[in-house]
Parts: sequence; structure tokens; C-alpha cells
Amino acid sequence: MKRCVWIILNKNFEMMLDGEIFEDKLQYKKFSPGEDIWTEELPLLKIADEKIQKEYDEFRQDILTLFLEPQVNEVFINAKIGEESEYDNPSISTPLIIRKIEEYDVEEIIG
Repeated sequence: MKRCVWIILNKNFEMMLDGEIFEDKLQYKKFSPGEDIWTEELPLLKIADEKIQKEYDEFRQDILTLFLEPQVNEVFINAKIGEESEYDNPSISTPLIIRKIEEYDVEEIIG
């Protein structure tokens, strides 16, 4: 089983994504805002500062928009470690940067 880790970021926030690549699709996704907190859904963080909360909510919505793209699997699967891809679309508030940081085979780690 092949898994990869990416960082999705914009000018203010970053989110880690760990996912399994199976049959040319990104599956079994887990997201982390940091500090070893992982969830299968994009985290709904509550931030005291209303302006920062609004910016985080927009970042989260931009990621959700990215995952609605028909080519989303290609964007993540074809990424090379250390390279950055930019996702920009008129329907998102701020361009997203996608950076693949790790690729590993679960069987090799377990074995």
C-alpha cells in the first residue's frame, strides 16, 4: 500500500494531508492542522480572532473546492517530492500551494 504526505498551504495557513494511492485515486485521506492531530475530515477550528477565523474558513473552503476538481487525483499523485504546485481558480479566495513531502510503502515499514 502506497501512501504519501502533502502540505497544502496559502499565505496564512497550512494543512497536512496523508492519503493512500490506490487504483490511481487518492483515498483514505487524513488531515492535520499540526501537533499530531489527524482527522478524516478537514478540521473545523475555532479561533477567537474573528478576522483570522474568517481567513481560516476561507482556506478550508478553498481546499474543499480543490477536492471537487475532476483532476484532483492527478494533482496529488503526479506531484514530485520537494516540488510545489499552485492551484488557483476564480472560485477560491487565495491560491493554494501543494507540496509533496513524503512517499512511503506501508508494507515496507511494517516488514
